[in-house]
Amino acid sequence: MTSIGVMLLAWLTLTTPSSSRAESVPAAIRSPDGRNAIDLRTASDGADQVRYTIKRDGRTLIGPSPLGPVLSVGGQLGENSPIIDVQLGNVDESFMLHWGKTTTVTNRCSFALVTLSTDDSDLQWQVELRAYDDGLAFRYRLLPQERLRECDIRDEATQFDFVGEPQAFFNTLDSFTTSHESLYEHKPLAEIPANKLLEMPLLLTWPGGTAAAITEARVRHFAGMYLQRPVDQPARLGCRLSPLPSRPEMSVVGQAPYESPWRVVLLADRAGKLLESNLLLCLNDPPPPALGDFSWLRPGKTSFHWWYGAFEDDYQPAAARHAFLERHKQYIDFCAANNIAYHAVSGDGRAWYPQSSASYATPSPDADVRRARPELELPKIIDYARERGVGIRLWVHWKPLSEHLEEAFALYQTWGVQGLMVDFLDRDDQEMNEFTERMLESAARHHLHIQIHGSPKYSGEQRTFPNLLNREGVMNLEYVKWSDGVTPDHNVNVAYTRALAGPVDYHLGGFRSVSRAEFTPRDRAPVVMGTRCHNLALYVVYENPMPMVADDPSAYEGQPGFDFLAEVPTTWDETRFLIGEPGEYVVMARRQGNAWYLGGITNWTPREIDVPLEFLSAGEFEATLYADGSLDESLPNSLSKQQRVVTAATPLHIALAPGGGFVAVIRAQ
Repeated sequence: MTSIGVMLLAWLTLTTPSSSRAESVPAAIRSPDGRNAIDLRTASDGADQVRYTIKRDGRTLIGPSPLGPVLSVGGQLGENSPIIDVQLGNVDESFMLHWGKTTTVTNRCSFALVTLSTDDSDLQWQVELRAYDDGLAFRYRLLPQERLRECDIRDEATQFDFVGEPQAFFNTLDSFTTSHESLYEHKPLAEIPANKLLEMPLLLTWPGGTAAAITEARVRHFAGMYLQRPVDQPARLGCRLSPLPSRPEMSVVGQAPYESPWRVVLLADRAGKLLESNLLLCLNDPPPPALGDFSWLRPGKTSFHWWYGAFEDDYQPAAARHAFLERHKQYIDFCAANNIAYHAVSGDGRAWYPQSSASYATPSPDADVRRARPELELPKIIDYARERGVGIRLWVHWKPLSEHLEEAFALYQTWGVQGLMVDFLDRDDQEMNEFTERMLESAARHHLHIQIHGSPKYSGEQRTFPNLLNREGVMNLEYVKWSDGVTPDHNVNVAYTRALAGPVDYHLGGFRSVSRAEFTPRDRAPVVMGTRCHNLALYVVYENPMPMVADDPSAYEGQPGFDFLAEVPTTWDETRFLIGEPGEYVVMARRQGNAWYLGGITNWTPREIDVPLEFLSAGEFEATLYADGSLDESLPNSLSKQQRVVTAATPLHIALAPGGGFVAVIRAQ
């Protein structure tokens, strides 16, 4: 990763004696454009209480609200904590990405480093604030000192007290042990279910369009965070940290110095503009030099045969396995012919490695990820793929992998494997997050990319570990195998919630669309809702450096629209939100080189839209447009392909069917 330039400006230190509450100095910073502001101060309400306030264009959106950890010894920090030192400054830098929604990221902000002291124990701690044009962030830091040798954190006292009556887009979870997959709801903030765990990002919109999304960044050596609304506080969301399975009364254990993840509030005039933000990446670290330069890393599309179910019907004994290799060869030939970089190998209804358990989800103690079941002929599959320029990826359960991590990765590298799907983590407590980091570090050393299922959201850590090519953490199109929950409505909701955190692994590529009336979940050869153009558009609407082409090769061959799927890139030089409304529809434009790729989806409401093209430069451009061929919901696979000449001055008028969509490729003539 190449740094273009780093400049720290206007470093100012304001110091106040800790013995004087009256002289306590507040910390206040603004974004470079002056629109976003955050301040931290001590309120005099009988005791010193540290609170922060967030404003946009002078209007208070959040606060005053408390922040800080709840320690096992010492209780909640922030009470009786005067500010004793404030250091102010600015960051102005750019850095390159190996992959992402843009090639270059501008990291420009104001910051404040605030030191506080607790009157009763003389314990010192810090809060760091940052103000960007697209949001605000803060984190707390526990400093090494005699009174704080151990940093055991029970939970977090940070709150978000909202001003006004925003609408919320959110999803709830039943427990901290979760796949992070549930449906989204849209309600006034005051009607969010109380005392339920709320996933992040959580989107809020105010009358007039102002939008905020609450999430976190740089979750390292710490517990994942959730939100929760108290019963008696309809405008408040409090923080909850994922507890340790081994010590459920604790969330984080360690030694000072210790710092929390960033608590992030993304801000924009419209919700869709939040999709352009790279703020979470700016709050993460560049890759450590020990991991190398990642020049070996290759984003690209991947097959995933489990979704179609070709190998999952039943387990066959070794004597009947002659068809297994030939079937994988067909997939590999399909990938090689259609710009699909990878073929994924899961198994045949049970894992490709030996174990007595017949379940993918429940490994047995004898599971050995260092050996392949000989009857599956995995070496021949890998050799065949190598000859055709297709990389092989393996599925693996995290638990048996964790028991032989370094040895297994060294073996996979010698085998010629290029990446892994690591599944069923279903936790984001400190222990699991630290395992994930060890896994990514080891994988990078062995030139393996990682895709995580049963996964929490991204927190921008793909800047530090570019080999983390995908996370799931969302109810996605695998659910059509057993549920009717993943509808066009849900796909739109995902764009304005989970997609704000980063790439969305979604089991893309369903090419057999049906209407609502015809839909029935089925495990083998599943069908999808929404038009074919809707499902094509998901490759553009969602950021995804390694999207699946999950259906069987036979579903694509000779089908209208497959040429777009084969062509569409997976990494981008530039990203623009064009138009849309949360819960209704969304249109994105992404550029690679001299070509713009547009994608738009609607919920079940048909609509006509005028897509602005002001992002184009002067002159005429040739647009290849794939649009819904019929507005009749009973004909969802109908597709119209047209060539048009377009300019920046004239919007692109498009009619969308119920659950419809469109994609377009625009190039200079």
